[in-house]
Amino acid sequence: MRNSIHNFAKVANYIADDARKISLNYFKKKLHVKSKDKKSFNPVTIADIKVQRKINQIIKKYFPTHSILGEEESIENVSDYQWCIDPIDGTKSFIQGFPIWGTLISLSRKKDIILGVADIPVLDERYIGYSRLSYKIKNGIKTRLKVRNTDKIEDCILNTTSPYVFANKQDQKIFERVAKEVKTVRLGGDCYSYCLLADGHIDLVIESGLKPWDIRALEPIIINAKGVLKTWEGNKILNGGRIIAATNDKLFKKIKNKINKKPS
Repeated sequence: MRNSIHNFAKVANYIADDARKISLNYFKKKLHVKSKDKKSFNPVTIADIKVQRKINQIIKKYFPTHSILGEEESIENVSDYQWCIDPIDGTKSFIQGFPIWGTLISLSRKKDIILGVADIPVLDERYIGYSRLSYKIKNGIKTRLKVRNTDKIEDCILNTTSPYVFANKQDQKIFERVAKEVKTVRLGGDCYSYCLLADGHIDLVIESGLKPWDIRALEPIIINAKGVLKTWEGNKILNGGRIIAATNDKLFKKIKNKINKKPS
């Protein structure tokens, strides 16, 4: 298949459709849950594995020379193109029957993220970003995404999945310091928090310890909705790490300065 952004987006939507069928088939079912880590609970289920395998199969069919970086399984090729897949972002939510987990699909060309899809199956919502476009599809209706214009910390709605899964205690303390200054804080968002920011419902997401598959797909969605998505240091999010998503550059800079300020 020809290497054009429209073809990439078409296949990404096809991938999301097939992934959704598999994941919904296992949602709220009794599943055997394993932990990938011995020190902390990092769950994986047959749904994660099957979705990853299906996605890899489709990409391999249409773009056999492309590489795939997947949370559950990767395929390495010498290529300018790399897909990055989180088959079920929010597996803890998934196994608890909480509906805001999603499938994250992104494509990078020479380390620039050119396409992002975040599919939220239970809510029938899909968020897509590429070529300066950012839109949501819900119940078959497409609407453009646009962030809010909040730029004062005290007016912010702040989301994070959980400060208890931050990379370390120091990052958690920094988050808690910022959280005291915002209007309100909501925990438990997984990838959906970033979608809500792009759709103009919240103002900030602050997280730590993210992997590339946790965040890459959200970049085109947020950036094309006129938001900001960078690391705590102000760098690109290609490799994950400590992440800030904000409604605009003014708010991002305020949060970045506050995060990096040494406590007196």
